[in-house]
Amino acid sequence: MKNKIFTVLFLFLVFSNVAPLYAQKKGGILDLYEKGLSFQQDENFYLASQYYLEVVSQNPAFTEAWIKLADCSYKLGEFDLALDYIEKAESYEKNKSEILNLKGMVYIALGRIDDAKAIFNNVLKVYPNDVDSHFGLAEIELYEGRFSGAENQYSEALKRQSTNRKALLSLALVCAEREKYEQSEIFLRQALSYYSGDSEVHYLAAVIYAMQGDYKAAEKHSRIAVEVNGDYDKAYELLAIILYQQKRYSEVVDISDFLIGKSRNNYKAWYLKGVALSKLGKNKDAISVWSTGLTIQPNDEIMRSAMEMEIRDYLPLDDSRRSEWALYHINNAKQYQSRYDGAGAVYEYQRALVLDPLNYEARIAYANLLELNGMYEIYLEQLKFIEEHKKASLSKKQLTQLNDKIEAYEDLLKNTLATEWQVEPFYLDKIRWNIAIFYEEDTSSFLHADTNKLAAKAAADIFSGVAITSVKTQVTPVSGFGEAFSHARNGKFDYFVILSMSEGQNDLTLNSTIYNGRTGLEIAKNSFYGTGNNRFSLVLRRFRNSVLEKLTVRGKILKRNGKNVLVDLGKSEKVIPGAEFKIIRKNQIKTADSQSGLVYKDSDLVGTLIISQAGEEISSGIIERKGFYDHINEDDEVILVSLPSSEENGQTSVAIDNVPVADENGNRLVENNVNAGEIVDEIRKAVERPSIIELLRNIY
Repeated sequence: MKNKIFTVLFLFLVFSNVAPLYAQKKGGILDLYEKGLSFQQDENFYLASQYYLEVVSQNPAFTEAWIKLADCSYKLGEFDLALDYIEKAESYEKNKSEILNLKGMVYIALGRIDDAKAIFNNVLKVYPNDVDSHFGLAEIELYEGRFSGAENQYSEALKRQSTNRKALLSLALVCAEREKYEQSEIFLRQALSYYSGDSEVHYLAAVIYAMQGDYKAAEKHSRIAVEVNGDYDKAYELLAIILYQQKRYSEVVDISDFLIGKSRNNYKAWYLKGVALSKLGKNKDAISVWSTGLTIQPNDEIMRSAMEMEIRDYLPLDDSRRSEWALYHINNAKQYQSRYDGAGAVYEYQRALVLDPLNYEARIAYANLLELNGMYEIYLEQLKFIEEHKKASLSKKQLTQLNDKIEAYEDLLKNTLATEWQVEPFYLDKIRWNIAIFYEEDTSSFLHADTNKLAAKAAADIFSGVAITSVKTQVTPVSGFGEAFSHARNGKFDYFVILSMSEGQNDLTLNSTIYNGRTGLEIAKNSFYGTGNNRFSLVLRRFRNSVLEKLTVRGKILKRNGKNVLVDLGKSEKVIPGAEFKIIRKNQIKTADSQSGLVYKDSDLVGTLIISQAGEEISSGIIERKGFYDHINEDDEVILVSLPSSEENGQTSVAIDNVPVADENGNRLVENNVNAGEIVDEIRKAVERPSIIELLRNIY
């Protein structure tokens, strides 16, 4: 009897609590929560957040809704907001492992690695079999560049849950990233056997096969993913990239049109359509497509770079759209100026003028920066260009001011070194360094197709304003180091570079290895990380700087008058009075075998030079011969030994970041002004994320 009474009382208590929940479920708070869950499972984090916010507005103590809100914000990259939400959840329910683990993941994204590590380790002390903490520790290992450590953490998670979806897929991805393809295949097959028909599993299988270069298998799985889930846009985008790698460009255009039809704001589809049209030889159509895509996502620098290369090659100079495209760089230049970053402003005005050489606003602003930095001869050349090409479009007042300035500077500069020595400095051939840039086929870019090729072309292009170097890139990829070395040696290049680029949603990393073109020996290896706006152009400028700081400042003797000589180096190369050079016989210098710098025979060292007067493109100085006999002649080479400090010499700093800055041993003598202002602070605070993390983070 007692048992019956207890059972009745128990059922009464249960149904008295459950009944109100059922009453709510059809139109109340639980209904809203479940709608949020549904949208979150479909990766529609915006709508999911909307429903969760409605839930917590009605019931602030609904812990699960706060957790889900935090997770949605985390997936959207709003990490500060995610932390606010997770702390709300924590205020209602402390020491819950789900809350702590998500907080740890948010800490990782915010760069608080030590705090995150402490959270995961503390959770594992209380809950030794908690797999999510192992996932968090794995991500920390990836951030710190330890892929083997990440693999161990995912393996620990798999030991505790042998069919865990995230553990299997993460291991498959990490092994593929480490090129352990056989092991990756084992984990992938297990995931496919347990979760056959899951669209995300097939999507990640397509990613892994694409990383291996097995495009047939990758295409198969990406097609299964979109068949299972017709709204899986990421899978359609991946399918388009896979088809692009197979040179099926018309199909890429068709899929891109399908995605654009679904959402005109899909800028990735606009990019893909543009690169496919370019491959089909429809270059002007590609430019129009990219132009539209950039109205949707103006900060997609990779799309912009691709478009600008096509513009220079295929559009006439009088195309009216050039001024519109140049405006982007003009506005960027103004932002750099507001941060007192002269080198950044010069770079952006130069990019604007490459697109639209007749742009008055960019030309006059660029000229004014030259004047500000004391480059009066080049400033005068810019004014004369404006007078010649824009005279008809200037107002009477502007024309009068322009003519007055030209007249004043012509009078000021009538007694320059160029006049004294009777040379035309702007027509000198200053090329002393020949560099080749190569890239390998890209099998792991899932945001932009052909990123390695585009990065290589952009990297070569960024040297176009460097008078002392000639940098070329090969249109087709190389199979590896051997082919690159063969091309570089046969082409008699001083150095060659192999570039690759990986990118995430909000960051990218440019990797470069520099080799000696004669010996093939490695000179330097660098990795450049960028996040935030202008990240692509910034890592390119930093790459250029890394090359230039290893190149010796070298020129040649143009003319000689007794002990006075004229050389083809000046303030444009950061040469100032007091600079010391060695003089080496013509054609007797070669690059050092296994490091930066130059080598020559002692017998070919014929004297020294001290600069007494530095012009903008040329300088004069006093020579001192070596030994009893004078062997110094015109066309002999000069290589930099040392520079006096700008303060000692009374020189002002010039906003130049595109010239060699090393001495004869390849040691940097002066800083190229690249990472000025707030941008470098942003880089220093940023946490470099391997591109694979974007994929791993979104596996549920």
